[in-house]
Parts: sequence; C-alpha cells; structure tokens
Amino acid sequence: MARVIKHPGAGVTLSDLTTLKAYVDQGKEPWKSGYNQLAGSPKSRLSYGGYGPFAKVSRAPDENLWAWRNDMVAISNLSRMWYFTRDERYAENARKFLLGWATTHVEFSGRESMLDLGDYAFDFVGGAEILRSTYPGWTEADTATVKKYFKNVLMPAANPYGESQFGAANKGALSLTALGLMAIYNDDIETLDRVVYQTRTLAHIGLRNSNDIGMLGDYLRDQGHAYGQLKSLTLLAEALWTQGIDIYSDFDNRLLAAGEYFARVNELVPTTALPFGTTDRYYTSDVTNRGWAGANGGSVALTQLHGAYVLRKGLQAPFITQRRLWAPVDGTSFMFLKESDTSKATPPPALSIPSTASITSGFSNVDFGGATPAGAATYANGKWTVQGAGNDIFWGAQDACHFTYKALTGNSAIIAKVESVQNTNPAAVAGVMMRTSLEQDAPRAWMAVASNGQAKQNMRKLAVYGGSNYGTKAFNIASSTASYWVKLERIGNIITGYVSPDGTNWAATDVGRIVAPVPDTIYVGLVVSSVANSTLNTSTFSNVQITGGNGGAPGVIPAAPAMLLASPGDGAVPLRWQASFGATSYTVDRSEFSDGPYETIASGVTGSSYTDTSVTNGTTYHYTVTATNSAGTSGRSPMDSATPVRTMVNVATGGTANDSAGNATNAKRAFDQNSATQWSYSGTTGWLQYDLGHTERVQRYAVTSSFDLVPRDPKDWQFQASNDGAAWTTLDTQSDQVFAERLELKTYAIANPAAYRYYRLNITANNGDGAFTDLSELGLFVSKP
Repeated sequence: MARVIKHPGAGVTLSDLTTLKAYVDQGKEPWKSGYNQLAGSPKSRLSYGGYGPFAKVSRAPDENLWAWRNDMVAISNLSRMWYFTRDERYAENARKFLLGWATTHVEFSGRESMLDLGDYAFDFVGGAEILRSTYPGWTEADTATVKKYFKNVLMPAANPYGESQFGAANKGALSLTALGLMAIYNDDIETLDRVVYQTRTLAHIGLRNSNDIGMLGDYLRDQGHAYGQLKSLTLLAEALWTQGIDIYSDFDNRLLAAGEYFARVNELVPTTALPFGTTDRYYTSDVTNRGWAGANGGSVALTQLHGAYVLRKGLQAPFITQRRLWAPVDGTSFMFLKESDTSKATPPPALSIPSTASITSGFSNVDFGGATPAGAATYANGKWTVQGAGNDIFWGAQDACHFTYKALTGNSAIIAKVESVQNTNPAAVAGVMMRTSLEQDAPRAWMAVASNGQAKQNMRKLAVYGGSNYGTKAFNIASSTASYWVKLERIGNIITGYVSPDGTNWAATDVGRIVAPVPDTIYVGLVVSSVANSTLNTSTFSNVQITGGNGGAPGVIPAAPAMLLASPGDGAVPLRWQASFGATSYTVDRSEFSDGPYETIASGVTGSSYTDTSVTNGTTYHYTVTATNSAGTSGRSPMDSATPVRTMVNVATGGTANDSAGNATNAKRAFDQNSATQWSYSGTTGWLQYDLGHTERVQRYAVTSSFDLVPRDPKDWQFQASNDGAAWTTLDTQSDQVFAERLELKTYAIANPAAYRYYRLNITANNGDGAFTDLSELGLFVSKP
C-alpha cells in the first residue's frame, strides 16, 4: 500500500502532463483536437466570471448546485489551460475560484450529495493537483486551505450515511471515487487505504459488484448508469495506479471484463445477459437501451481501460478497441490518451474473503418468537431438511421461526440453494440467517425464498442505507419455482446478503452494518418460518456450505457454465465464462463449425478465463466450456464464436489533407482520428484527399458519419489512389450507402490493394441535402502485427 502520496496523482502524473503538452504543442492528433475542445469551452476562457461561491450547496433538494458544478469544471479547465499555454492568468483565475469556494463553502447537503462529488471529483481534485504541482504562484497555505475544505466539507458529503453505508452500484462507486481522489490530495493515507479496502471488499458497490463475465451491478438498469459505474471505478483505479496501487489486476482483471462487456453489448454484438443486480433492484433480464452512444461512446473510461490493460499489461481488449475506432475524443478523454505506458504499480495484498465448505453435521437448533411446535433439522444424501413454525420473520420485531445454526468467530459466510419451500402460507420462507445473539429480536440478517417464488430479505437492527425500504424487501427471481441460491457473508462489521441463480453469479441485494458493540462471535445457519404458527413447514436445502464446514457432503457434478463470451482478438480469442459452483477445473472445446465436432484445446483451467492463441486470423471459431470436479464433468456451456482479425492501423496521420474546395483546414478535420470534429463541405459532390508523404498498401478504408444531419451523409463514391496526385486509380466503388446512426463507422475492404501515396474519396452524391456534405472521419487502414 502507498505510504507516500505522489503529486499530481489523481489519475494524471507529471510525466503524463509533460507528454500531453508536447503532443499539443506539436499539433499531434487526436490530442490537438481534444485540446481544442477543452480550449473552446466557455469555462476555459479568461472571461469566465464564476457563479459562486456560496456557503451552502445541496443536491436533492438542489441549492446552488448549478453554480458549484460550473465552477468546479472551470477550476479543472483553467488549470489545464494554464499548463498547456503557460499563461499565468489561467492559473490565477483557477486559484481564485478554488480558494473562493474553499473559504466560503461550509455545507454540502442533500440526499444525493455523493453523486455530484463523484461526478466532479476529477475536475476539482484534478485542477487542484495541477495548480499545487505546477503553478509557481501556488503556496503551501493554499494547499492547506484546500485540504481543510476537502476534509471538513466535501469528504463528509461524499459519505453522508455512515461507515460503509453507500448507495448501490454507481452511487457507491461515485462516493469511493470522490473519497479516494480527495484523500490523495490531502495526503490522507488512512482514508486512501480504507477506500482501497472498501473498493475491493464491498460487494454492493466495488469490484465485487460484478460477475465473472464482467457485468457490473447497474448493467441491467440502463446504459447511462452502467457507464457511470464503470467510469467511476476506472477513474479510481487509474488514480490508485498513480500511487503505485494496482487494483486493475483484481478478480482476474475484472475491470477489463467490465469494459469489454460494456463495449460488446453497445456495439450490438449478440449477448445474452445473466440475472444480476444491486441493492436498488434485482434484474432478471436485460431491458436496457443497448447501442447507447452517450458520453461520447464511453470514451473516458474506455481510453483509461485501453491504456491500463492493452498498453501497460499487454492484454487484448477487442471490443474496447473496436468501439474506440469511432468514439469521439473530447476535452477530458484526451488527457488519458497514450501511445505507450511503462509505469508500474503493485497489486495490494490478497483479500481475506471468507471461504466455505459443505456441512453435514454440527448444527444446533433453536425456536424463536413462540414458534410451535418445535422445529428440527436433518441431513441425508446431500440435503438438509428443516422444519419450522412461527408466524413470520419479515416485518419489524417479528422473529418467529426455527433456526439451525453454528456459532462462528470472525469473518464468515453461508451458502445454500433453497430446493423447496412448503406452501404452509404464500409468505412462508426458507433461507439463511446471521444474528448477533440467540436472544429474541437480536440484530440479524437473513436472505430467503418464499413459497410464492419471490426472494425476501431483512436486516433487523442493522444500519442499512435507505432504511427499511432497502433492508426489508421482496422481489422476483429468475426461477419459476420457489428454488434459488441465497448467501450471507460477514466481513468485519458488514453483513452482505446475496441471491444467485447458480451459486456463483452472486448479486449483492442487501447490506448492513452491525452497530457497536460488534461481537466476535455470531450465529450462522438455516432458517424456516411457516407463517402459520402451530403448523410446521418442511423445506429442503442443497449445497449448504459454511465457513468451517466439515466438507463431508458427497460430490455433485457441477452445472455447465451459464455463459461463455468469446472476443475477436489479433491472433487470439480471449474467453470468459461464468464459473460453475463446485467446479475445480474447466475444459475448453473448439470447432470451426457451430454444430461441431468439437476438440479440446485446453483442460485443467482453474480460473474462469482463457485465451486461445492457436488460431488463424480470419477463421471463425466456435467454443464451449465444461466444468469438472471429482464427481464428474458437466454438460457444455452455451456456445459463443469469434473471428480473430489482424490489427488494422489507421495510417492517415502525419500527412497532408485537402479537398476539392482547396480548404486544407477543413479537410484535415476528417483525418484527426477524432470523430468529435467533422469535414463539412459546401456542395453535394466533391473529393476529400490525403497525401501520406510516402506509399502505403491500404487494405481497408473506413468512413464515419458525422454528428450532423443524415441527408448530408455521403451516399455514392469512388475510393481512389494515386502516386502523383494527378492520375487516379479507382480501388472501390460504393452506392446507396446509408448510415443508420450518427458517428457510425463503416469499413470497406479493397479487393486489390497496392502501394500508393495519395488516397481520396470522390463523392458523387449525398443522401439528399441540397447544400452540404459531411463526414467525421476517413480512415486508411494497413494491417500491422
């Protein structure tokens, strides 16, 4: 863990800034066009007068929020403008706004204060870091003033609900991002270490709020919130990297999986979602707006993830790479855009997540709340049968049930699949419970399945974000019967409740904090309530595992992995699958035909990912995975396929652009590798040309539609080449081309490529506009290893 904080260190280092400035000064693209967007913002101008400061800011209800947001962005923009221009007036204005807020603002309140602090953390912390580290007019007293502001006003508002009490998924990720970045500025190692720990352990907001194939908790909510969660975790991971802490490696490069899944579904690659969710909601299907192009296609997070995994770690990220071909470079994302990165960081120590083993004996029994007749629990042939009476355990002080339990000290967990719940009442429940004592109505948490087929959860007398509406909840599950997996986990003073369709795809739907005093020993086990006192309910459980279990249950052949995803790499196909409960290894099978026959290409794989490097680019491969343990081997997972492809590099850089109007300045916007700019041509026919300055054997070209009107898109054209700029050879002809989306990238293969110096798109018709023709980018692609 970091012992000395490095500055600047909120995701961009001094070395990064030096390189960025050099690229901007050289006019190198797309850094220059990204910088131009920064410089063009009204909040980047010396004339920006500010909207604050105010003593109080609030979100939900909103008060002075708009002013605070604008000034925080201005602090970032002006600080960066100072660095790139070395005009001290920018730095002085940024300093004025930052210190004005730091000495005036004393309260940040509202139900959703943490959301704005997370959304704008990179702005106000990043700007403060640049001023502190690079501006000669910045003083130690200024640093102390800002530290005090962060510590006393903003940090409490980033976590207003108490220790580890964060909102679900993106809400909590935003809180952690804000706290982590401010801790870096404040040289607050204690808070930074706590943020790292929470990011790695809290399963409702951090890296564990994900599954093996890369779905984050908000991924089935909507794509905007999905991206918000991904962006927050990535911004935090990048800031921690600058401090020498590598959480990118955690959970088998989980953030890479999350970025690839996000890019894959929004590039509209067919992908069946698994049930997943958050403490806000459990989702049994994906009803989101796939194909989402907001936030410039997710350019900030995807740029950071590409740098972290592809450049630093040498891993492949095919869908992130595909999406970045068209995603605009904006006034923020260019700050993270790199050609190489040799920086290093070290993964934190391994986490002590409590393990479990099967249990066949050793449970004790107790009845609560006057439950009669007395219940009982028996074990046979891999299943526990538990009988219990009681009038309910769902609401308030009701604690009427049968509990079969073990006393466990320290971190612990229990897992069970509820196989059946007798219908003594539609609200009858069977599940798992943790409680701080065996006294009636003791602080407790339970996760259960009801006989009506819903999941139910309750955290009585624990501190729960959102109160009883979150801690006590019933919701639908991805099962047509009263059969599902439930889990409870205690780490320190935090108890987390989960549900799962398969015993590995765990969604954290409930979380609570044990209020002091925190006992060393708690009571953990199975619970049944008939919700018909005087009548016993007989329910059954399989796959019961508990921390410290005896491991005595007979082996069961694991189920097939529920999902497999294959990605089209370069000379490789990266594979990820959802793990199978009880599996000890996996076998990967491959075929060049969707219906087989399949051959084994890897066996004894102990994780839930594998990269097939024995492939030929251009060939389509079909994959399945089976799970194995001592009892046997599962059936095949669902099949997925991928066609590995050679990396294609856009060589339209460093040359000279022109068009048939002789407007080189306009023409070069189509070759800045940034779809945020466009070539807007006055005319319905004409050509757009690029002189490479040397010959290249272009094998493919790409046209990206503009952000402008659809009728201005090119429709008919010839793609031509020349070695003297006078005699042209037509390499490809297209007609009736339609771009269904703004910033849609269409690629076209050249049947007979040869080496040429000049390339041009000769447009003979657009899609109906009578005055203008537009496009964002014209890419010239060459195959590179």
